[in-house]
Amino acid sequence: MRALKKLTPAAMAVTMAIGGLTAAPLAAQAGVTGTIQAANMYLWRGENLTPNGAQVSGDLNYSNDSGVYAGVWTTTETGGQETDLYFGYGGEAGGVSYDVSYWKYLYPENCTTAPVSCDSGDNDASEVVLSVGYGPVTVAGYIAVESGSDDDKYFTVGLDFAEKFNLTYGFWDLENAGNERSHITLMYAFTDNLTFGVSAANNDTGFTEATGIAEDPLFYASYSKSFDLK
Repeated sequence: MRALKKLTPAAMAVTMAIGGLTAAPLAAQAGVTGTIQAANMYLWRGENLTPNGAQVSGDLNYSNDSGVYAGVWTTTETGGQETDLYFGYGGEAGGVSYDVSYWKYLYPENCTTAPVSCDSGDNDASEVVLSVGYGPVTVAGYIAVESGSDDDKYFTVGLDFAEKFNLTYGFWDLENAGNERSHITLMYAFTDNLTFGVSAANNDTGFTEATGIAEDPLFYASYSKSFDLK
């Protein structure tokens, strides 16, 4: 997530796909904005959370010139509807962009996948997200503060290049050392609305497909439409 820094369409797309999240609103778009999107899958940190169907999502964002923003994002996923609430602050100084935000993930009670934590009890989770960017490179950390394990952490290193491409490496630092995994995701913005991508995951410590993420490449396509409610 990055605020106050112009994102390429590919960077926007990969930000949404990696976290199931929209990028932080830009200062130049102060006010209320929104996005609706349809994709062939819910691509989340190297995993396909809708293996039997497509994904439809939408968001509403509020931001102002101070760098403060807040919003809501909702999507279909296996087992029901997911809704995320967030607020944060972003800025830029000396060519370095920075962003800190808090995200609350609300999952359906009958969910069958495990985005962060999904069990028979409380399925909700929360993360604090920190990011720093310089030039085409952005580093971000997603720190769990309410989930099955509050020690779980997820990190990304992203590179924007050739205006339409974004390459991101994401990896987990989990409390259970036997559950390590990572992924590489490449996104290409064919237009401002149409994006294609491929993501390859690695079950670093021998996850099986039944208990972890599949290592076969995932091919992603999405169409999104943004609107301004100023």
